Amino acid sequence: MESVRHELSLIMDKFPAHSDRIEELYKNDPDFKALCADYFLCVNTLHKYQKESTEKQSTVKEYSDIRKDLENELHDLISNKNF
Repeated sequence: MESVRHELSLIMDKFPAHSDRIEELYKNDPDFKALCADYFLCVNTLHKYQKESTEKQSTVKEYSDIRKDLENELHDLISNKNF
């Protein structure tokens, strides 16, 4: 039942001027109800992948920075003729 409220809330937030019609369709039209469920699933999945992508981008940036530091250290050691 909780997911139903989330589905309806999500749709009503997207189309606030039509909240009464949305409730009516949700109660009476199985195709509309299925469409709402698909939309809800799509939005949740999109948010999940966006979050994962952001986290991965942060990790990629961190490792890129570390790689540059290591390359600089390698360069310094390789370039040092006294070693």
